[in-house]
Amino acid sequence: MNLVYVFLGGGLGAACRWLLSSQLMSNSEFPYGTLAVNLLGCFIIGIASVYLVQQPKLSLFMLVGFLGGFTTFSSFGLDALHMLSSSDYKNFAIYVGMSNIVGILLVIVGHKLGTFLTA
Repeated sequence: MNLVYVFLGGGLGAACRWLLSSQLMSNSEFPYGTLAVNLLGCFIIGIASVYLVQQPKLSLFMLVGFLGGFTTFSSFGLDALHMLSSSDYKNFAIYVGMSNIVGILLVIVGHKLGTFLTA
């Protein structure tokens, strides 16, 4: 049954992500839609994580499902908050650094590999 909560929340979150980001599309090269979704997701997960701590099924639906479908960046932010809250500064720095620097590098490598394989 837990999978159903995650599944339903994820589908709803993905649909909301598309709706919001498509409304904020512009002719600019700056990804306003993605930024708005990521920041809104971080704000929502911050609030929801406080209220849903004692509600495992709603937590699965909202935190894992909906916000996972809406933006995984919100999960990244919550993980980072937990590390900061427990004064785990070393792992916080490693996690944030690796997620951003290595993540972007892997996007570049994957893009180059995909381009090479389709050429």
